[in-house]
Amino acid sequence: MTSLFDWPGFIEDAPARAADHTARDAALPAVQFDGIGKSFAGPRGANAIALANVELSVARGEVFGIIGRSGAGKSTLLRLVNGLEKPTSGTVRVNGVSVGGLDERGLVGLRRRTGMVFQHFNLLSAKTVHGNIALPLKIAGVPKAAIDEKVDALLELVGLSAKRDAWPASLSGGQKQRVGIARALVHDPDILLCDEATSALDPETTQAILTLLRDINRRLGLTIVLITHEMEVIREVCDTVAVLERGEVVEVGPVWRVFGDPQHDATRALLRTLVHDLPAELAARVKSLDEAAPDAAQVLLDVRFTGADSREPDLGGLVSALGAGGGGRVSFVHGGIDRIQGHAQGRLIVAAQLSSAHADVTHEGLQTQVASLVAQAKRYANRVEVLGYV
Repeated sequence: MTSLFDWPGFIEDAPARAADHTARDAALPAVQFDGIGKSFAGPRGANAIALANVELSVARGEVFGIIGRSGAGKSTLLRLVNGLEKPTSGTVRVNGVSVGGLDERGLVGLRRRTGMVFQHFNLLSAKTVHGNIALPLKIAGVPKAAIDEKVDALLELVGLSAKRDAWPASLSGGQKQRVGIARALVHDPDILLCDEATSALDPETTQAILTLLRDINRRLGLTIVLITHEMEVIREVCDTVAVLERGEVVEVGPVWRVFGDPQHDATRALLRTLVHDLPAELAARVKSLDEAAPDAAQVLLDVRFTGADSREPDLGGLVSALGAGGGGRVSFVHGGIDRIQGHAQGRLIVAAQLSSAHADVTHEGLQTQVASLVAQAKRYANRVEVLGYV
């Protein structure tokens, strides 16, 4: 079986494609959004603003994620890259070239260098897997022998060689999306755009597709721009993430930083599905300092690791410090630690026993003890907050 890397068009054209990029061009972003605004005509002549003053830069070879709630402007922003939409204001540049300055022929060339993967696959039911992938090459006038060789190589790449002559109706959702990815790669694009490519898939299939996209990114050096509303997708596959809220970029940065220390309310809301929140049965037992009885036995601390430094979470040191500063007993009641892009981060809910928890201990005494425990915990974590007392 001929692999994609053995296909004549891929290897023979690679030096030419590389030569097209001078040292100056290599430093240019793959995609640049400069002051982008986009509005649509609404009812009664009013304009609906979809995007406002978007400034973003996508580096060559990275996987760039754009996330936001429904209606945030994600799909509109993605469609600006290949000229399917035109901005009302501002400039979109792809490899340094203004998309708005391209004529029809230039747009055709841009779209061949910019593959697109869709949420609902968009396969032709009357064509086989081979026929769906081959169609863009047939339209471009590529000889049949070269088409067959290229399609077979792409099927091998996406793990569907055995489905070459199958019909779309016989495929699973994940297999259909693999066909869509293969079809998007037929013209050896520089950029791959993914429009909610996994939102119609189950979790296991989603993971397999994300692994495939990451493999394609690494093996082919493709720049991938994907939009999603699923934070799990961003965490698994992206290098950089931008958060859109009502058409504006409210946060952007490396995935580990945005996930570990979100700065905007919209980001925190989107991350809520991944955060280890306090279980309801435990939250019902938590009291504030004013509500707590003077003999409250334990304080609950919210201990955060943002990944902002190179140190690994020292849980042994944290337990020892809290035990020495309180009543001795320390337990982890909820939470966990993840690794994103080599950075350890997460949230732990820690219960620390207070010393001398007797009836004669005042609220002021409780507050002094807790302040001491928080100070001890901050030696081992990036953030520490008091949740309450039990």
